[in-house]
Amino acid sequence: MAEARMDWFACAGIGLCAALACARPVEPGPPASPPAVGVPPEPVGVPPGPVGVDPSLLATSELMPGDVEAKCHAPHYLARCLQARAHPEVRFSWILSLDVNTTDERGDQVALGEAALRERWQQVIDRLRADGAHEIGENWGLDSVFVTAPHPAVRGAMGLPQVYMVSPSCAEDDHEFCACERLRVDQCLAHAFCQDVRGLPRCREPAVLAGCTRAEACADSITHAIDPGGGKWEFPSSCLPDQPGWRSLGFAIDMTTGEPRCERVHAR
Repeated sequence: MAEARMDWFACAGIGLCAALACARPVEPGPPASPPAVGVPPEPVGVPPGPVGVDPSLLATSELMPGDVEAKCHAPHYLARCLQARAHPEVRFSWILSLDVNTTDERGDQVALGEAALRERWQQVIDRLRADGAHEIGENWGLDSVFVTAPHPAVRGAMGLPQVYMVSPSCAEDDHEFCACERLRVDQCLAHAFCQDVRGLPRCREPAVLAGCTRAEACADSITHAIDPGGGKWEFPSSCLPDQPGWRSLGFAIDMTTGEPRCERVHAR
């Protein structure tokens, strides 16, 4: 009987110790570290900017003497032709403009007749097909050829004497190489197919690079917009950066109040 009583007291003591252990308050952990001096807090509600693309996507090539890419006459078209050459796997849209004149025995320029133009046009078409181009627009008239193909499939036709000018652009269905919204602002100038967009931050001069866009044509009208951080900008055209977070405010005059959306102020 005595031994049983001793066992009961031992069990009761163990239970009491366990209860006391559970009731013991948890000691607080170390205090949180104070914010680093000079580091601004993360903005609230501001969408993150694009992380940028691999630098290899921005690679280009160099124009050498005798290169047919010299037929990309305008500076921005030349930059596109050279960058397209550096990316032989990417499809682009090309307009090959044909020479519609010939030189007579006196050295004068004479317009070609329809039969001669059709012959030149067909020669360019045949060369494109021979080099592997299949997406050829044949309803553009006889003075130009529209084709969507990688640079290697177009370069041979570019070199034909019938072609005097070449204008490349993004393929309409391309959403990878020409995804300008993926570029960081500092990458925009390196992408020949993304048009840089400059504007006035807080509507104050001087203009700075705000981003870039895939758009080819911009309406010549002053436009205002809100940037991802909530700041107001003024742009000289309807084109805004494709980078995420921009919101257009429309043209210079607020159609509701009739007042300017912001006034241009020269920086002092």
